[in-house]
Amino acid sequence: MIAGWCYDSVSSSGCRQPPGTCKLRHDITKCSCGLVLYTYSYESHIHGRRHQQIFAGIQPPVSRRRTGARTKQQCPHCRPSREYRENELQAHIATHTVQERLQTALEDAQRDKYGIVVSGPEGIDFGIIDEAKQQSAMVVALVQRTNQDDTAVPISLTKCRMLSSQRQDEPGDKFSVTVAPTSRFIRSGQPHKIFITFHPSYAGRFEDTLELVFFDISQRRRFVIQRKVCATVGDLADHKQLAPKALYTQRKCRNIELDGPIKHSLRPPTWTPTKWVSKLPQFDIPQKLVSTLYTPEGYLKKSALQDVKQFLPSSFTTPTYAQHFQTLVYLEEQQMKLDLDDYSMENVEIKAKYPRYELQVEGLSEGRPSVVVGDFILIRPVGQPDKTWFEGRVHSVAMRHVSLRLSDDFNTYRGTKFDVRFVLNRLSFRRMHRALVNKNDPARLLFPGPEHLTMARPVTSAMLEEIAPLNRDIGRNREQLETVAAIVHQQRGSVPFIVFGPPGTGKTVTIVEAIEQLLKRDPNSRILACTPNNSAADLIAQKLMHLGPTDVFRLNSMTRKLGDLPKTLRKFSLTNDNEVFAMPALERVLKYRVVVSTCISAGALPDLGVKLGHFTCIFIDEAGQGKEPEIMIPIKGLANKHTNVVLAGDLKQLGPIVHSRLARDLGLKESYLARLMQRPCYGLSPWDGGVSGGLGVTIMQLVKNFRSHPDILAFPNEKFYGNQLQACGDPLLTKSLETTDELPTKRFPIVFHSVVGRDQRESSSPSFFNISEATLVKKYCASLIAKKGIRAEHIAVITPYHAQRMKILDLFHRDAKLSDIRVGSVEEFQGQERRIIIMSTVRSNAEFITSDIRRTLGFVASPHRFNVAVTRAQALLVVIGNSDVLALDPLWRSFMNYIHIKGGWRGHRISWDPKANVDDFAEGVRSKAAGDAEETMARLKALIVSVGEGGDAIPLADSDADEIDGGLGDGLVLREED
Repeated sequence: MIAGWCYDSVSSSGCRQPPGTCKLRHDITKCSCGLVLYTYSYESHIHGRRHQQIFAGIQPPVSRRRTGARTKQQCPHCRPSREYRENELQAHIATHTVQERLQTALEDAQRDKYGIVVSGPEGIDFGIIDEAKQQSAMVVALVQRTNQDDTAVPISLTKCRMLSSQRQDEPGDKFSVTVAPTSRFIRSGQPHKIFITFHPSYAGRFEDTLELVFFDISQRRRFVIQRKVCATVGDLADHKQLAPKALYTQRKCRNIELDGPIKHSLRPPTWTPTKWVSKLPQFDIPQKLVSTLYTPEGYLKKSALQDVKQFLPSSFTTPTYAQHFQTLVYLEEQQMKLDLDDYSMENVEIKAKYPRYELQVEGLSEGRPSVVVGDFILIRPVGQPDKTWFEGRVHSVAMRHVSLRLSDDFNTYRGTKFDVRFVLNRLSFRRMHRALVNKNDPARLLFPGPEHLTMARPVTSAMLEEIAPLNRDIGRNREQLETVAAIVHQQRGSVPFIVFGPPGTGKTVTIVEAIEQLLKRDPNSRILACTPNNSAADLIAQKLMHLGPTDVFRLNSMTRKLGDLPKTLRKFSLTNDNEVFAMPALERVLKYRVVVSTCISAGALPDLGVKLGHFTCIFIDEAGQGKEPEIMIPIKGLANKHTNVVLAGDLKQLGPIVHSRLARDLGLKESYLARLMQRPCYGLSPWDGGVSGGLGVTIMQLVKNFRSHPDILAFPNEKFYGNQLQACGDPLLTKSLETTDELPTKRFPIVFHSVVGRDQRESSSPSFFNISEATLVKKYCASLIAKKGIRAEHIAVITPYHAQRMKILDLFHRDAKLSDIRVGSVEEFQGQERRIIIMSTVRSNAEFITSDIRRTLGFVASPHRFNVAVTRAQALLVVIGNSDVLALDPLWRSFMNYIHIKGGWRGHRISWDPKANVDDFAEGVRSKAAGDAEETMARLKALIVSVGEGGDAIPLADSDADEIDGGLGDGLVLREED
């Protein structure tokens, strides 16, 4: 939007300010073609080519209705390319065209011309202004003429201003500009001084544009030269400490062909030998699938969505279940393999650390690529006729290098160069396939329906009275107690029972109570408790520790780092003398009453010899996070016709991570939990035999939130849960920070601190960081931890980018009081809670928002991630981000409106009406951005138009006489031209 224009004044609702009080310009109008322009330009505009083109249909308005089948048309400008419907593609390409034209116009405006040179061709940067000093800063820009001819007709500087000026007689918003008192004619050897002053207020990055308008008297030509001006207010020491170590360069993808034999390596000697009773098949990806759907270069073919149908069954039923999901798993594996190939390296050295070799891997600490102990890496000497690859087995992983063991006939010497390929660890995919193809396909688990519920009954009062809760809180919560009773009284071989647990409702506590009640009622009960990730599995194991290590076993993958396991769980796990996890013998596994594991690691149990039906009940916590084939590893792999299954999770929180776009479109993104909840027998209406409702029999919804302050819960409760949740947390905890100094409004424990920072990258890492936000995170943490009763373990920092996490930790490690504060991604905190949550959203780049708003925001604009992040806090939630960028997402804008109305706003002032309707805001921003681009180009054209050939002269206004005399008139009266 053009600074200083009141767009509301040309809208149907009109200006929202009282008459005469609006400081923005109202001398604008909106043409019927959709453009907003100065009123004085209207007559010339409606006779101009641009206006006529629009009404001639060259650029017709694009319908916002999504009609027509998806075509195979792709945007030639986007990387990676995306497919669009025909009408969408036209609109999308039009935005690229506008942006390209605007960029060309701006580049021309910033170019020195006609013998006039302005200092700062790359822009005028005030640098970092120390926030502690809060002093104005000034820089001097010189305007010089390169023509040495003293007799040359002078050029006049007719206008000098910052574009943020709302009126001609005002200085800029944060920058002001003055011209040294001298003649306005620019002559050789007599440079003009332009004084630009920055007026700092709050932390963040400030940008503006200096615009200088000149008039060449001899050529009767007006032209403009612009300079970008920027300044950053912040902690000078932090900016120096966290500055990029190297400029960001996009990593080059190298696809090294695997065209030779492979010499295999040895198993890591730190691993304990395991006695497997069965061998896991390979389940290699069918080559026909690869050749049909992918190009030789590894790209998905345009026809893939149509061609993949030949590998899928015509229907999705119990008999076709395995074929359907095997195809999706193959697609996912192939995509992950291709992604890993992008990290191949050429002409690198390895260091001999006999009997191992050390390989430097850039990006290892970020998981780019992800390498764990036991993985394979292929290396081959460069330029040798023998194309043999040597398979290296990863024996240890450090921050920047891996230690490999290769076959005994491998040797090298200093200076030898190698090509390197990383090999995808296929163990998880092989375990998924085995679970899918086994003949254990009970319809009650895969496609439950009313026919499987003939003996099901709701929980009765007598059933509730039988339960003597081991956790007293369960006894005081009707929904939790009913859930436990329903699970305990399920008949053997029932359909899966679902515990739908929104944030803070005690979902994990409830299933732990159910586990203990099952163990208490039946000494022969054997429980398998699984989750998609290690942190959630650790949490369940910790809540069961009181049962003792003879009854509870935490099964870990041999590739897991011992340091990642909570120390309290070490005696519940099996490690060897090398401090590496080991697999227990079958006899030992069978003795445990409870085994806790990830879903993938549970796939080791059949190989150890555990039979179908050994476990009487299988619990899957956080079931919404796992891909369905992953969840099937413990279910289809270990459940028999008598085994009951309990799923616990929340559809509104994090779902499965799927890398393949094709597999995602075909349904792999939908979890097993989500699929079952769409079936009629899992409806959240009262039990009716499973026809359309199953509440109390097949599913229970927990509604009492014991975690968060009512105001923290209110927004996600409305947006995601239909205001069904009840805030029942202990007020001594949830309201403990209602009067803290960090709150702009007491008793409202949410802060949105708006800061216009700068998202940066460094070296070859694509991950973003924002120093301004990192500094604010540090300041909030330092201020809070200085208060009585607040410790590091009470605070958690959530940020979506690994680079930001590392920058924040860098600041924390320099302060002993902050060093124990945990910083991580949203995924790391699902299922957890902290008294204080501080979020850093990072993204602050509003460029190219007309093209793809979602892509501009990255994965910050994920409703599920948003829900998880804001519902971790118990007593205080602080969100730090660029409000103008986040407002592009309707959910974030609604959230910020809520905070602003409640009085929780800090920092950069809000730039929209928080009481206005949120609907279509992003579309409005896109339209305004496109309109602004057109207006900017038209204005720049107007400033550089000169006298044409053949008497096509541009008439001069009265003020042009002042220009010839060096005056600062408003300028030429112009007609719009293309």
